[in-house]
Amino acid sequence: MLLGEELRLIAYNTAIKHNITTSMVHKGLYQLGVSGCPWKDADIVEALGDLGDYGVHNLFAVERIARISEVHPYSRVKGLLYHSYESLGVKERDENGEFIAPKLLWKENFFNRNERGEGNAP
Repeated sequence: MLLGEELRLIAYNTAIKHNITTSMVHKGLYQLGVSGCPWKDADIVEALGDLGDYGVHNLFAVERIARISEVHPYSRVKGLLYHSYESLGVKERDENGEFIAPKLLWKENFFNRNERGEGNAP
């Protein structure tokens, strides 16, 4: 995990180089961190910047990273995140043809889990 100042600098540099804002980077990083994304913070920031260059922002980028990170390490898909799920070997639908949603834990759910005694709130 990167320290706050290092992470702010990486987010700022990513925003300058890519079609994304620092706010999008921080929100996406927070959401993926809360959801348990296995990628390193710096890799997530870089992935958000790369997706931003292809017009994929905010929730769409977070969902895409969450889904792909369930299957691949970042080093394997670096520079390929905008490719189709199928070409990346990520199943988009289950055997019944139902959409497989990424496993994202929203802040509201995080608090609800704590109220039920299932986890700790931030």
